[in-house]
Amino acid sequence: MASIVHQYEAAQLEPASEWRLSGTSLVRRLRGVELLLKASEQFNDGNYQLTMKTTLETPLSCEQLRRRHQAAWWRTRRALPVVGVGYPTLDQATIELHQTADDAKQWAAQTCLVADNTTVSDVYLARSRTQTDALTTMTLVVDPIRGPRGYVLNMSHTLMSLDIFKIIQEFMFQLARPENELGIDAIFSRETTSKTTSRLPQSLSHAYALRHQPTPHDLQEAFALHQRSQERWSRSTVGIPLHPDHQHRPNRIHNKTITFEPSEAKTAFRFLKQSGVSLTAAFFACMTSGIAHSFPSTNASPEGAHLLFSANGRRYVPVSASNGQGPITMPILPASMWVDEKDVNLRPTSPQGLLRLARVIDEAQNQDLASPHIIAVWDQMGPALAKALEDAYNLPGGPPPPPSVGRPTLTSQGQFNCDLHKRTTDTGAGTAGTDRIRMTDFNTGGRSTDPSVCFALNSFRDELRFNLLFDEKFFDQHDVMHMAYVVARLFRRLVGLEPVAVARL
Repeated sequence: MASIVHQYEAAQLEPASEWRLSGTSLVRRLRGVELLLKASEQFNDGNYQLTMKTTLETPLSCEQLRRRHQAAWWRTRRALPVVGVGYPTLDQATIELHQTADDAKQWAAQTCLVADNTTVSDVYLARSRTQTDALTTMTLVVDPIRGPRGYVLNMSHTLMSLDIFKIIQEFMFQLARPENELGIDAIFSRETTSKTTSRLPQSLSHAYALRHQPTPHDLQEAFALHQRSQERWSRSTVGIPLHPDHQHRPNRIHNKTITFEPSEAKTAFRFLKQSGVSLTAAFFACMTSGIAHSFPSTNASPEGAHLLFSANGRRYVPVSASNGQGPITMPILPASMWVDEKDVNLRPTSPQGLLRLARVIDEAQNQDLASPHIIAVWDQMGPALAKALEDAYNLPGGPPPPPSVGRPTLTSQGQFNCDLHKRTTDTGAGTAGTDRIRMTDFNTGGRSTDPSVCFALNSFRDELRFNLLFDEKFFDQHDVMHMAYVVARLFRRLVGLEPVAVARL
C-alpha cells in the first residue's frame, strides 16, 4: 500500500508535460493500462490493434486523391501528432520531429499507402487479420473492383481509443484541400518541440496525479475494489463456450455488424430515457440473457454474470487538451461487474424481466466506478502486470489455458456523427477553399486475439450499431452470429420494437 502512496507523491512533482526532448525526438514512458495494451499487442499476436474503415463520396478523381494523400497525411500528423508516435521499447513512446521535407516524405511513404483493384472492406479485413508493426498506417483505396472508395487506418491501441475518429475526420478534411496536390515540399514546415508537445497525448495516470490528492484510505479502498474485481475470474459465469479444439485452430479475426435503423434507434433511446436505464445496461441485459439462451448446456447453473466493460477515464478527469497539456487519447480502464444469479433472473425474455435485469446491472456498474483512485492502482500495478503477461507468453509450453467460457464483454463507443475537433463528416464545396468530400460510412474494428467476443456499441448518422469482434480460433462464426441475432431480438423486444407474441425466442 505504501508503494502506491509513494508513486502518487512522486507524480505530483512532475511538470505539465510528460514528453521530453531527446536529440530530435520527443519521448515519454508508458504508464498504467498503456503498458498492458502494449505488452498484449507485442506478445499476444497483435491483440487490441485498432483498424478503422471509411468510405467516401466525392467528385475528385482517383488521380487527384493519389496526388493529395501523402501531403494530407502529413498535415494530419501536424494536427494530431499521435499518428507519428512509435514504440521502440515496451515501456516507451517516441516521435521523431521532422526537420526537413525529406524527413516528412520518407515517413509518409512508409505510413501512407495506396491500394487499388481491391475494396475498402477487403483491406479492412486484411489489416485486422495481420499483426502489424508499431507504425500507424493509412491506406487510401482507389479504383476499387467494387463498392466506394475510401481509406483504412491501422494503429496501436497503446495511446489511442475513441479519438481515432478525429484522425479519420482530419485526413478527410485534408484530402479536400486542393493545395495538398502540390505535395509535401509545398506545404512543409519544420516540426518544433513547443508546437508538438502540447498536442501529444498525456497519460491518464499523469492527469490524475495532477488533479487528485488521495489519502492512504482512498487508495486502500481502490486497491480492495481491484482485488474484488480479480476474484470474479474464479467464479462460474454466464459465458460463450470456447471451441473444444481451439488449441489447434489458427487465428482468423471477424468483425460483424448488426444495425438498427435511425427510426428504431430513436424509439430505443426514447424508451431508455423514460425507463431511467443506460443503453449500456440495457444492452448488457440482452447480451446476458441472449448468451444464456444460445448456449444452454454451458449456462445451465452459473453463479452469476461476470460482465466486462471499458470504463472511460473522462468520468474522473478532463480528457481534452488544456493549459499546455495534451489530450488523453487513451483514457480507457479495464472494468467489470458481478450480477449474482440469486438476485435477479439472468435469462429473462419478457420486456419486464429484461428491464429488471438492466436496472440491476446499472446499479452494479455504478458501484464499481465510484472511485477515481482506481487509476492510481492501475498506475502502480501496470509494470508488474505487463511483465507477468510477457512471462506467460514466453513460457516453454505457451501461456496458461484460457477460461472455459468467454465473458460477456461490451464497450460503448458513443456517437461518431458529432462535430469533433471542428471537423464534420462532410466538407461542403467551396467551404474554406475545400473540395467536397462526404464520409458515407465508418466502422470500428481491429484485432481481438483474446478468448472473448467483444461487443461494441456505437452510432453513426443516427444508426445504432453493435459490432462483434472475435477470433475464429476460439469461437465458431455461425454460433456467434446466431447468438448475436438472439441478442438483437431481445433488445428490440425490450425497447418496444418487437411485440411479444410468444415467450420463447
